Amino acid sequence: MKRQGLGLRAQGLGLALVLGVSLIPGRAQDIQFGGGGDRAAAAHKDHVRLADDGIVVDAGKPQVVELRFHVDPGFHINSHTPKDELLIPTVLKLDTADVKVVSEEYPKGTAFRLTVGDGETLDVYQGEFRVMLRVIVPRGASTLTGALRYQACDNAACFPPRSLPVKVAVTGK
Repeated sequence: MKRQGLGLRAQGLGLALVLGVSLIPGRAQDIQFGGGGDRAAAAHKDHVRLADDGIVVDAGKPQVVELRFHVDPGFHINSHTPKDELLIPTVLKLDTADVKVVSEEYPKGTAFRLTVGDGETLDVYQGEFRVMLRVIVPRGASTLTGALRYQACDNAACFPPRSLPVKVAVTGK
């Protein structure tokens, strides 16, 4: 019986320590995600968004369409072909059954020089970039679905890789 009471006291002490540590004023602000200032709030943002929500094309024949993506100001993502094999490339993976994707073409990245470390130059996308797709669409309404896999970075740090859902209404006329 005493052992059980001792166990409950130990659990209570452990809980008090956890709560006490988490309630120390100012300590939570010292924990930073990926570096500087307001990173914890920024870590929950995608930093990239799809600008297209609908496309109309001729049905039954190959058509070129472009998907426009925007990278938030102050951020960049690696291009489709980064300079270093350890960097995460930006890749669009489509899983659409009714829209046939014949080919895809990524834009050329731009040179971006890091201001930290040894000042390495990267091949990145910033602002707006467009992925060109050659598609064959059936007559009527379809949906182009998939995900854009990328890793957003600022001048000092990178965030964990993300997948941005892609869902675009496509009408074949």
